[in-house]
Amino acid sequence: MDKPLAEFIDMLRHNDVPVSIGESVDAAETVQMFGYRDRGLLKLALAQVMAKTIEEHENFDRCFDQFFSYNPDGNLTREPSKEETEEIDSTNPAPNGEMPPASNENTVNSPTSGGGGGAEGVRSGEGMPDPSSASLLDLLETGDRTALTMAMNSAANVVNLSGILLMTQRGLYTRRIMEEMGLDAVNREISARRKADNEAGADELSGKLDILFERVRDLVERQLALTSAGKSSRFRQDVLKKVRLSAIEHRDFKHMRMIVRRMAKRLTDLNSRVRKVKNRGHLDIRKTMRRNVAYDGILFETHWKQKQKDRPKVIAVCDVSGSVAAVARFLLLFLYSLNEVLPKVRSFAFSGTLGEITDSFDRLGPDEAIPLAIDTYGGRSTDYGRALEDLKELMFNEIDNRTTVIFLGDGRSNGADPRVDILKEIKQRAKRVIWLNPERKNIWGSGDSEMLRIAPYCTTAETCNSLNKLELVIRDLLKTS
Repeated sequence: MDKPLAEFIDMLRHNDVPVSIGESVDAAETVQMFGYRDRGLLKLALAQVMAKTIEEHENFDRCFDQFFSYNPDGNLTREPSKEETEEIDSTNPAPNGEMPPASNENTVNSPTSGGGGGAEGVRSGEGMPDPSSASLLDLLETGDRTALTMAMNSAANVVNLSGILLMTQRGLYTRRIMEEMGLDAVNREISARRKADNEAGADELSGKLDILFERVRDLVERQLALTSAGKSSRFRQDVLKKVRLSAIEHRDFKHMRMIVRRMAKRLTDLNSRVRKVKNRGHLDIRKTMRRNVAYDGILFETHWKQKQKDRPKVIAVCDVSGSVAAVARFLLLFLYSLNEVLPKVRSFAFSGTLGEITDSFDRLGPDEAIPLAIDTYGGRSTDYGRALEDLKELMFNEIDNRTTVIFLGDGRSNGADPRVDILKEIKQRAKRVIWLNPERKNIWGSGDSEMLRIAPYCTTAETCNSLNKLELVIRDLLKTS
């Protein structure tokens, strides 16, 4: 696979167009078949290979128009027009010590940098220095723009310019490319000329270096424009997954909901696949014999015992007071996004008294039901003892050995009795009792925290204050069901 196609695929993956390895191979074969010359035909062919949904087709079209409008080498992917050629020449005039335009033999004639599809590539003149061996000082002295472009691209590859992510990295990558090309040697030469009172020569070389700086900066900004949007979004999502949920700002809720749904979809896909009947486990003798009666007892067909996956009943009890409400918001959203593999989720919210909010989710959906539950049951003095009493009255008889009870709260009961005796009874009846606390373990038991009394009556008591940790808890819940 040539480099332009590989970079284009990387751009698609960062812009919500998931391209698999098999699709990448198909795309490479498509490029070999059609080449880069016919832009419209290439766009149509690659879209058939890599974009599956209407949204992916829209993202693909936008990325294709961006990426193939220019390449990281600074050359258009189409033949430049007369006006563009004149503009390029006008920005690099020969007089006043600046770099003269390249000769006809050194022009870039290919629309791509990858050389695919019959592209002619760069035609080298006889006198053109080899950029891999010539120093930057020599290239600036000769003023060969094509050789400088090749050297600039080579340096960009070495410093991995395609990895640029943020606007603040423009200066860093510009400096790295210049240093890779040989900036230090040129600066030493300028200093030497000034010490030798050759101000004219120093100014001439400094002017050429300034022009090269501008070209490198343009290269960096073009690459940033190509890849930053998708990569910045992915980078932001990775950061939000690790940030404490209590510190999430309101403006990030939309992104967080999208991340939660993606996580939930991934877990749903992993846990709802149809199991294929394979020769594994223990042989079921009775069913095997019955199936082979028609064959006079010859074992043409075997039957193997399969372990059935039991979907758990889940009861979520969430403290919605204060900072804990932010964590409760995403736990409930996570659980209700898994409705395919967790169809029996019943939810309760409390700060003082406890009430069931399951009907609100079924009627309004998570986006409206969660704020309503926080408004209805939040804002009161937290009382875990009262909440457990209400839960026992409402749900105790429905808890059995298939039930997983998830409590979310900091365990701070404002001095009231936490009623761990009720929690002990729930643990004896339920399959599991999971307590998720947004506070670090080293402050459990400090102040009015009752976690040191609560933890012994839980199957699992863990710190859970980010989406990554929340995903691990839900994944373990599904894995052990």
